[in-house]
Amino acid sequence: MYFQSQKRRRGGMTLVESALLLSLFLMFLFGIFEYARYLFLTQITTNAARTGARYACVNVDKPDNFDTVDAGTVPSIRQQVINSMGGTDKMMENFTVSVFPVDPTPMYQDPPVIGPKAGFTSWKQATFTERIAVRISGDYRPILPGFVFFITGGTGTIPIQLTACAGSEG
Repeated sequence: MYFQSQKRRRGGMTLVESALLLSLFLMFLFGIFEYARYLFLTQITTNAARTGARYACVNVDKPDNFDTVDAGTVPSIRQQVINSMGGTDKMMENFTVSVFPVDPTPMYQDPPVIGPKAGFTSWKQATFTERIAVRISGDYRPILPGFVFFITGGTGTIPIQLTACAGSEG
């Protein structure tokens, strides 16, 4: 008789312990999934920026507005970047693609800084062997924003800005 009453009380305690451990396990598991999605997005975005920079370098003969406007059957630089991302651009809010000639001086600093050339009006101003950069920026919104709420200062999004450059062939 003594063992039966003790067993009933223990059953409720096991249920509470299981609920606590399961919630911790699920938080850990969803945190891993969210971090994997973030790494996946940054890798795809990096590759798309490289593709866009190379695409800009080989298309310096196109019009000045080719960074945003298609030239007939040839897609614009922005559209080429979006195509390279394969739909993952939808995982970002405030998604922008900018193209600019690179200022060579800060590029050789430690750490390197890739910034626009002073006074540029068009990405086509880069001469032969100068660099053209494509910068992709946006805000990554996780599926479960509560995980990054404290890290991001309450915004619930993580800013992403990736830049790639390639040598101009024009």
